[in-house]
Amino acid sequence: MPKILDGNKQILTSGYGTGLTNTQKLSRAWIQKPLVLSTEVVTAGNGSGNAVALSPTATVSLVATKSSATHVSLVDGVEGQLKVIIHKTRAGSNDLVITPANFANGTTITSNSANRAIQLLFDGVNWQVVAGEITGTAEMVIA
Repeated sequence: MPKILDGNKQILTSGYGTGLTNTQKLSRAWIQKPLVLSTEVVTAGNGSGNAVALSPTATVSLVATKSSATHVSLVDGVEGQLKVIIHKTRAGSNDLVITPANFANGTTITSNSANRAIQLLFDGVNWQVVAGEITGTAEMVIA
């Protein structure tokens, strides 16, 4: 890509002209931090202090529950971080229980069916629910 010197500055040029348009400059202002684009597969742990910790750096956690393996925990993230948790596999009648370290809406989130998802956002202090199949009595239950 050719560059044109303008005094001590170099100006980016292309077949479309020089520099970025105002629209292009605005689009570059939206930065997702952290930009974490990874997936983890997890089998939950038991509820007597052995909950499996979900990765704080994986964007998506696919969680399986089975007999005596129903609990996961989630540490605090960084401000603006999104986390998607999917109850991917459910063996028998074993619900998934998610316990965030700091949760604005309660203390736990429970899924009673496979293939349910919830999306959380860390606001700098607490995890906030931003999307998911959520009710007070079924699906993803906040308690």
